[in-house]
Amino acid sequence: MSYFLTVTNAVEHAFCPRFTYFQLVLGIDQKEEKRGTVQTGRAFHRRYTKINKNYKIKKLNGKKLTELLLYSKKHLFSGKIDEGIETENRVLIVERKYSDYVIIGPTLKTQLGLLSILAEENTGKKVTQAVVIFDKKKRVEVPVKITKKLKQTALLTLQKTRDTINSCDMPYSKHDNRCLNCCYRKICPNK
Repeated sequence: MSYFLTVTNAVEHAFCPRFTYFQLVLGIDQKEEKRGTVQTGRAFHRRYTKINKNYKIKKLNGKKLTELLLYSKKHLFSGKIDEGIETENRVLIVERKYSDYVIIGPTLKTQLGLLSILAEENTGKKVTQAVVIFDKKKRVEVPVKITKKLKQTALLTLQKTRDTINSCDMPYSKHDNRCLNCCYRKICPNK
């Protein structure tokens, strides 16, 4: 079955495939509006998209892009690029994280890979690099190379998200520290 998913759906699947099961198969809302860290992160993004609309990271010339909602007809998903820089032949994605944990893990790689696919499909320009800005107590900028492999892995995660929805089976997931702050921990059999 083909239907539109979002970058967020795939990112949550990369975090834990049971997110997909509980949310998109069983229809159990995760109640994001009740989670303080989610609300703080959203306020953080709003602040950077509204204030200093012309501010760009040092040494980056081009047109600043903000809050682009894009769709992929080819891969049937959508997502929002919060910030980017468009030059004559390239797009650089800027992703801000309200966190002190400077880690480019599977969830962030999935997000950057899918956002780069959206940018390429919708602008016709290559995305070869992203910058992730971790900014809570201390600001840290981390450049991330956007490779073909990174994009393929992100698309595979998107497909695994679809597969979980289509099968209606609860996927395997191991119990670890992610489970401690999971909104589904009370109903998940992973204990």
